[in-house]
Amino acid sequence: MTMRPGGDVLPGGAVYVDDDGLIAAVTPLDPVPAGFANAPRIAVGGLICPGLIDLHNHLMYNSLPLWTEPSRAVPWTSHNQWGRAPTYSSQISQPARLLGATAGRALLRYVETRAIVGGTTSIQGNPRGAVPPDNDLIRNVDSEKLGTHDDFIRVSTLVADNAAALAPYAAAVQAGRGFIAHSAEGSDPKLRSEFRLLADAGVVKPQLVAIHGAALNADDFAALKAGNSSLVWSPFSNLWLYGATADVKAAHAAGVRLCLGSDWGPSGTRNVLWELKVADLWNKTQSVFTDEELVRMVTSNPGEALSGVWPRPVGRLEPGALADLVVVRRSAAGTYRSVIEATESDIRLVVVGGRARYGLRSLMTPLAPAATPIKVGRLTRAIDYGDPAVTWKTVVADLEKIRSDPAGASARAAATFAALIADGAAGLDDSFVLLPDMPAPEVDDEILRGGPPTPSPDPVTIPPLEPLTTGTAWFDTVDANPFHQGLLSGLRAYA
Repeated sequence: MTMRPGGDVLPGGAVYVDDDGLIAAVTPLDPVPAGFANAPRIAVGGLICPGLIDLHNHLMYNSLPLWTEPSRAVPWTSHNQWGRAPTYSSQISQPARLLGATAGRALLRYVETRAIVGGTTSIQGNPRGAVPPDNDLIRNVDSEKLGTHDDFIRVSTLVADNAAALAPYAAAVQAGRGFIAHSAEGSDPKLRSEFRLLADAGVVKPQLVAIHGAALNADDFAALKAGNSSLVWSPFSNLWLYGATADVKAAHAAGVRLCLGSDWGPSGTRNVLWELKVADLWNKTQSVFTDEELVRMVTSNPGEALSGVWPRPVGRLEPGALADLVVVRRSAAGTYRSVIEATESDIRLVVVGGRARYGLRSLMTPLAPAATPIKVGRLTRAIDYGDPAVTWKTVVADLEKIRSDPAGASARAAATFAALIADGAAGLDDSFVLLPDMPAPEVDDEILRGGPPTPSPDPVTIPPLEPLTTGTAWFDTVDANPFHQGLLSGLRAYA
């Protein structure tokens, strides 16, 4: 399933991957390349698709469960509200900050694992602080270097409220860098001013990826289209928090490039494969998109959003593109619906940069002999973290160590942050500390001053780690939230 502009689907097709991690050919569209006579040939037994791209996330928070504020009886109307809810600090920002400060490496591996079991090969939303290396489990859009020393992307999580704050980003866009910015998240029409500020700053160009846009109208979509910018739709999170989502019908009519993002654990789906199902549920009530258009929201559309910013194509199967692939079990529902309806159990293999990182043991054994077992729901798969000492069990054990003794972890975090204040960036490199990128009222002042947040003096409770797969307990929590008026309860039917 090539996701090329013509939508070519090739029965019996083959993908040839070079040693440099790029696609050399996709037959029968392309000629068989020279030099592959003795290459390993693997029959994968499913649909070979471009790896899924999650273009909006906040990775640091994806060990946490879905969150609802007990004191809130009606949906929020703006992203400026829920960050100061009574339980937000204790249930979201404090647990995430403590895990990020004391087990940052394990936390990042955990959340990347949660993404890859759903077929994700690139994800946006790397936390502040330590930067994961290239050739990690999956690509981190914010920090991916693609074998260079370049910094391709700028990200603004906290919405700018004046032109001066956007000046550095405008300069980066002018220099050809990508810019990923939250804008107009919520149902309040006044939030449109956030997008107008982007327009006034001159950043509504092909490099702009606007996130959410739930309050935007037809005029704003026309401006996005005129700038050839992209819009990331996160329908689950929008419906969970605000009871409404972006007017993607109007955006589609205007010709805006639409992508999907699963946002984060407290108000989002397990991975972008499930966000695709939310889009499908919404589409069943509106009949706006074809199945192919829905699948493009997690493949070629985000790939086009990154084109001109990344030096290699992604999101399509074509010569010269990054060899980021996912193999999905093909069902009787048809090609594109096989992807839309797939769950974690239908993911047969995930390849990133030509390297098999996750999948069925029968496929991983010849491709990645050092891969180790991982339990995904009731199934056993294999995963390759690139280090034989790192396994799924060690990742979980490192996080459970913090959960079992949060007071001791807080004390260690205090010492870590004291070292960071003294040593600056060198301390970050040594400790792999992750810092929050979402609203945290108790540390906002410290963040604005440019320093690391100090640990909370109050006891921190870290909830049990969320399962890798989407199951009954999660669906029950979804059913209990009235803000989405039952639409999200339809997700249970895909399980």
